[in-house]
Amino acid sequence: MLWFKGKKPHVETGRELAGTGEGNDITRPYLGPLAEADDSVLRKRGGGRLDIYKEVLNDDEVKSAFTQRQDAVISREWKVEPGGDKPIDAEAAEAMSELLKSVGFDRVTKLMHYGVFYGYAVAELIYGIKNNIYWINDIKVRDRRRFRFTPTGELRLLTQNNMHEGIACEAPYFWHYATGADHDDEPYGLGLAHWLYWPCFFKRNDIKFWLIFLEKFGMPTAVGKYGTGATTEQKRDLLALTRAIQTDSGIIIPETMNLDLLQIARSGAGDYKSFYDSMNEAIRRVTVGQITSSGGASNSIGGDESLQAAVLASIAKSDSDVMCESWNRGPGTWFTQMNFPGAAVPQVSRIFDEPEDLKSLSERDKNIIESTGYRPTLAHVQDTYGGEWEEKKQPEELINAQSSKKVDFAEQQPNTFAPVLQSNRLNTEMQPVTDQWINQIKELVDNVQSLEELRDKLFELIPDMQLDEYAKVMADALTAANLAGRTELLEDSKND
Repeated sequence: MLWFKGKKPHVETGRELAGTGEGNDITRPYLGPLAEADDSVLRKRGGGRLDIYKEVLNDDEVKSAFTQRQDAVISREWKVEPGGDKPIDAEAAEAMSELLKSVGFDRVTKLMHYGVFYGYAVAELIYGIKNNIYWINDIKVRDRRRFRFTPTGELRLLTQNNMHEGIACEAPYFWHYATGADHDDEPYGLGLAHWLYWPCFFKRNDIKFWLIFLEKFGMPTAVGKYGTGATTEQKRDLLALTRAIQTDSGIIIPETMNLDLLQIARSGAGDYKSFYDSMNEAIRRVTVGQITSSGGASNSIGGDESLQAAVLASIAKSDSDVMCESWNRGPGTWFTQMNFPGAAVPQVSRIFDEPEDLKSLSERDKNIIESTGYRPTLAHVQDTYGGEWEEKKQPEELINAQSSKKVDFAEQQPNTFAPVLQSNRLNTEMQPVTDQWINQIKELVDNVQSLEELRDKLFELIPDMQLDEYAKVMADALTAANLAGRTELLEDSKND
C-alpha cells in the first residue's frame, strides 16, 4: 500500500506517460507513420496482410463453427435502456431504439462481429437529418484490409494516392473496435484467426497427403524392369508404358520387357482421418468451446450437451458485451451528445437471461398456498406471470340457476315457523352491519406485512368498529322475539 506523507500529492489531469507514440514503445521498431500488427502469424506467414486469414475462414469447419458463434449472438433480442431517470433520458433512449431499428442493428452486429475473428472491425456512419435531429441514415461496415492504425492508435484509410500515411478517419464518422489482445497497446487486436491458422494449415496438408495415400491404394504403382544393356530409348519407352497404365485401359509391350504392379503393404488403420478429426476438434475448441466436429461434447467431459450450450451462451454474451460497449462509448455517445445535450447515454445490450419456467413457478405457488394457507397478492401475480388479472367469478348462468333453485325451493317449502321468520329477518337486517366490519378487517389484512402487525392493528381497530347499529338491530330483534313469545302463549291458552 502506498502512503503519502506530508502534503497532498498533485495530480495532472490527462497525463499519459507510457503511450505508444513518439517512439515510446521499445517493443516495436519504427517502420513509418503506420503501426504494424503484433500478430506473429500475420507477420511471419502473411507478410502483415489479412489475406491468409480469409483463407482460414474458407475452411468448412471454421465457417460452420464461427457461424454458430455469430448466430448465438444475433439470435438474442437487443434492448435499449435509459441511462438515467430524467425525462430527457427516456426520450434519448426512445430515439436510439428507433435508430437501431432503422439501420438494421442485427445486420450491423453480424458484420462487426467479424472483428472477433480478425481482431478488429471498422464501420462508417452516414449522417442525415430526421425530425429536426441528426440521424444516422446508414452504417456501412468496411473491409478492414483498407485501414491501418498509427502508433498512437489513430485510424487511417489507405488510398491509391496515399498509401504511406493514409487519410485520417475521425469520430463521429468512423466506429471501430479491437478485441483479443492482452493489452491496450495493440490497436489491431488479436482475433480467433491467429489460433485457427495452424489447425487449418495442418488440415490442408493432411488432406493432400491423404489423397496421395488413397491414390496409392486405389491404383498400385507400376514398375517396369529393363535388362542389362538397355538403351536410353528403351528406358524412355518403358517409363512411358508405366505412366500409360494410369490412363489407358489396355497397353502392349515387347516380349523382352518386364512390367509389374507394386502393391503397398500396410497394416493398421489409416491415421490421416484421425489427424483430420483432431484438427477439426481444435477448431471447434477455439471457436465455440466444443471439442467435437459434430457440435456436441466428447466423452472426456461427460457428453453434457446442456454444459456445451451454457459455454456457447457465455461466449456469445462476451462477444455481445464487447460490441455493445463499443457502440455505447462510440456512436451511442455521439448520437446522444448531438441531439440530447445533458442526457445520459442510453445503454444498448442483448438479452441473455433465460425466461423463468412459469409452470414450475405456478406449481410452487400452489404448494405454498396448500401448505401454509397464504395466497399471493394481485401485485405478486402480475409481477411473476405478467398481464392483467381480476377475481374469478362464477358463470352468470350458474348463478341464475342457483338463484332460481333457491326461489323454487322457498316457494315449494314455505316456512311459517315464527322463530325461523324472525331469524331470517335478523340476518337480513344485520347483514349491512357485519359487512362493514368484514370490509374493515379485510382492508387491514391486505395492508399488513406480518401476523404480529395484524394483531396490533386489530386492537387499534376495535374501538372504531361501531356497535350502535348492531345494538339497535339486536334490541328490536329481542323485543320482537319477546312479543312473539307472548303471542304464542296467548294462542296456546285460548286453544286449551
